[in-house]
Parts: sequence; structure tokens; C-alpha cells
Amino acid sequence: MNEEVVVAPSAETSPREVLSRRVSELGLVRASELAGRSAPGRAAPGRAAPGRAVPGRAVPGRAGPGRAVHTAASHGEPTPRGPEPEPERELEPEPARDPEQALLPVAGPFTGLLPWGGLRRGSTVSVHGSTALLLGLVAEASRAGSWCALVGLPGVGLAAADEAGLDLARTALVPRPGPRPASVVAALVDGLDVVVLGGASAWRAGDRQRLAARVRQKGAVLVPVGAWPGADVELHATGGTWSGLLGDGAGRLRSRRVHLRCAARGRARDRWEDVLLPGPEGRVAETVGAAEEPVPAPVDLPARTG
Repeated sequence: MNEEVVVAPSAETSPREVLSRRVSELGLVRASELAGRSAPGRAAPGRAAPGRAVPGRAVPGRAGPGRAVHTAASHGEPTPRGPEPEPERELEPEPARDPEQALLPVAGPFTGLLPWGGLRRGSTVSVHGSTALLLGLVAEASRAGSWCALVGLPGVGLAAADEAGLDLARTALVPRPGPRPASVVAALVDGLDVVVLGGASAWRAGDRQRLAARVRQKGAVLVPVGAWPGADVELHATGGTWSGLLGDGAGRLRSRRVHLRCAARGRARDRWEDVLLPGPEGRVAETVGAAEEPVPAPVDLPARTG
């Protein structure tokens, strides 16, 4: 027969301490201590059992990083989904300004020099040594209907452009583009066919590359004056023999014979050709069949005596 042990509280022991000692002697566990334990096969309050999901929490091995697995409010009902995002549309490249006219026309003497027989859209053609060569190169395209701009060339006016053969109704003059020439030239490339650019040597390498890429994208033709690294074509004018004067210096200048050299990317050798720049009518002309007034030999005058 088991005897029931009763511990009478002493004056120094409180009833709470007696109860705690009795519970520990019997091996009992308080309900408050069960919150931190979990029985086998049963999840503790506030924790999810393996294989089950708690609303608003991620299940390791089930969802990717940053995603939450949610349970439905009632069994058998599908989880509502939001609207699916529309697929992104690919940006189509901007077509050339005039696909049917990939080449802009040039005067006859330039067709044999240029690698394409004209000014190819999207190309850069640098000019060295002659303003007359610069204007004569773009004059034929201007007369054919192309819009041209002369930027950073304060010494070139409307009279010179008109004499070279440009259509003034389709020619824009920007003698001083201001402190931000790259923005000005980029805007002109967007809307015009040919942009002639002075002061090319002052441009930085990054600005040159961005402008050349914009020219290719928009289908324009860039004609810088001076050195332009990366140009597709380089035209150099050297020499210059005027005709029209007599032996004593009297007469009228009619034409000038210029030696041209063309260097193109992808071409093994440079090409050379002599042209009249300007010709008798003020425009570029060929030397073959050009009538040049002969210069008479100087006459020997008798020496003065006395």
C-alpha cells in the first residue's frame, strides 16, 4: 500500500515552491514548457511540419528564392492568380531614310574615285586640302533633292555654295554650332541626308564613335573636314595649277587643275585622278577634253641702254 506523502509548507517555504518541488519529483511537465517542444509527427505551435506550407512563408526546397507558397482558404479551391504580364516586344531597327536610294549621286569626276561610285548612306567621307573639293563633292546630291547642312564652316557662305552647284533651298548653314556641337550635329543627322562638319580635329574619340554610329543608323552621310579616324573614305587634294592668265599676268582665272587621291577601307591601293576644281563654269569638271588656254612663252625684251 503506497503511502501518500504530504509535505506541509513551513513558514519559510511558500506554496509555489512546494508545488514546483512536487511536480519535479513526479516527473510531470508543465503546459508552458510544451510550447518549445514538438511531439514526433506533430508540429509545434507557430511552426510548419515537414511537407506542409504555412500561409505567407517559404518552404525550403519547394519555392525559389524570394517566393512564398500560399495555401488556399478552403480545400478544393484553386489559388487565384493575377494577370499574366505581356511579353516584351522587340524593338525593330529603324529603316534607312530612303531604301531605294542607297547611293547619293556625285559629279562625274568623283565616280571613278569613290569605291561605290557615289556617296553611300551611313558612311563617313573625310575631305582634306580644299574647300572647293568639299562643296563639289556634295553638290550633285543637293541638286538631286538631298538636304545638306554645312556645320562649323564660318568661311563658307551662300555665294560659294551656290557657285559650287548646291541647291540653296535645301541647304542649311550652321557656322557656329555653339558649346555643344555633338548635340547639334546629331540632331541634323536625324533629319538631313548630308552633313558637312568643320573642325573635325577638335572632336574627342568617344564623340566621333557615337556620331559615326548614329550616321549608320539613320542612313545619312557625314563629310568631316580634316582628319577623322575611322572614316570609310578619305579624299585628299594636292597641287593646284591655275589657267586663264597670259604671260604678263593679265586675264581672268578660269579653272584650276587639282590632283586628287582617294583612300578607302577595304581597297588595297589608293586611286589618283586629276580634275578641274573649279572648272570653267565654276563647278568640278574632268580634265579630259577640257580646253585650257595655252600660256605664251615670255618675250625677251631688249636691254635698256644709257
